[in-house]
Amino acid sequence: MRSRAVGHQGVSAFFFLVLAAFPATAAAVGLADIYRRAVEVDPGLEQTQKDRLLAELQEEEALAGIFPRLTGEASLTQTRNKQSIGGGPTTTTSFDQQNYAVTLTQPIYSGGRTWIARDIAEVSQSQADAAIRATRQDLMIEVASAYFDVLNAQEEVSLAEREVNRVKEQLERAQARFEVGTGDVVGVREAEATRDQAQTRLIQARNRLQTSREQLRRLIREPLPNLDSLPEVTLEAPQPADSEEWVDKALQSHPRLEELNKQLSANRKEAELASRDRWPELNAEASFTRTEGGSFFTSNQDMVIGINLTWPIYQGGSVSAQTEIERTQAAQTRLQLDDEQQQIRLDTKQAFLDWQSAMQEVRSLRAQVRSARTQLDATETGFEVGRRTSVDVLNAQQDYFGALQQLAEARHSYLLARLQLRAAAGTLDVAALREADRQLQ
Repeated sequence: MRSRAVGHQGVSAFFFLVLAAFPATAAAVGLADIYRRAVEVDPGLEQTQKDRLLAELQEEEALAGIFPRLTGEASLTQTRNKQSIGGGPTTTTSFDQQNYAVTLTQPIYSGGRTWIARDIAEVSQSQADAAIRATRQDLMIEVASAYFDVLNAQEEVSLAEREVNRVKEQLERAQARFEVGTGDVVGVREAEATRDQAQTRLIQARNRLQTSREQLRRLIREPLPNLDSLPEVTLEAPQPADSEEWVDKALQSHPRLEELNKQLSANRKEAELASRDRWPELNAEASFTRTEGGSFFTSNQDMVIGINLTWPIYQGGSVSAQTEIERTQAAQTRLQLDDEQQQIRLDTKQAFLDWQSAMQEVRSLRAQVRSARTQLDATETGFEVGRRTSVDVLNAQQDYFGALQQLAEARHSYLLARLQLRAAAGTLDVAALREADRQLQ
């Protein structure tokens, strides 16, 4: 008798979710709702959002360079002086002195460093925005993969349970025929062996279901309810139908490329900022100083207003070295950007082919399921009239349930491939998840 292995990765009919934590009257939720829950608790997304906040603070820090700086100082000193003249008695003199100073400094010219630093901060904000979009897309695919894995494992359990029941029925029929003398012991033993195999597959399927549910629960950080399945999906070809158009779209809008482009821009500005360390600085300064006490118990006040020019002439080569470091980092980012463009081109074309392949596979397996069902019905009819054996029926049952499982996986593969192509093109968003939900309505 032939044996088969029931796969557990892939895709099946789409399902809606009803969260256990929700009230009993709550409406079923779909993939988009699960994703929204994952967004609230995903640490990677939270980290990229913190990076965005840091970039905003860096801009505030850079702009502080155009505003005046006010510093204050205060000191209190006590002096004791002991003196002895010609061996005579020692005299001790002590006095206190208080010093107060306030200095106001207004930057006039800083070699353009303030504005370059601000530009770097603004570019970093745009880079963080692109990173957030990329992280969101990665999370969508991760959630969708885990979501479809649960649906597929659940479908596998359902089919395994049906197969166990059908094999048990066939075993009873084989035993009944053997008892009345119209069957043989071989048919009974084959049915028993098939029953044991089917029960083993059921145990394995339940284990995979538990594992896949835990994987999805990890993403949403709350208990996962049972999922309700729907029988079919609507097949649609990729639009546009040319893979090169998808590649062009990916090269224009993929957030990873935008992130690297912004990084390259920031590296170049960092190199320019480093080179400006050899430029002069011009500041206007005003200070007020007051001194009270001292050895003559006087009170002095000084007010100074002036302009201070600082020009670093030679700093041991550190400016040139730092500038070269930043330029080298920019060159590295440029190479990384070129490599990422080629990878995205490859990923987009592969995702396009995966969508087409998954669609064709679903169509083929639908026909295979119909053929397997027809063959099973014919074999059972032949068994009833004595033209087919119990082994033939068991083999036909395995073929039928195997085709059902493959079709379930292909459905999930198709739905996931749609999302993966949009992710490869950099256009995956919540609307695409809602569209996937609508495919099943």
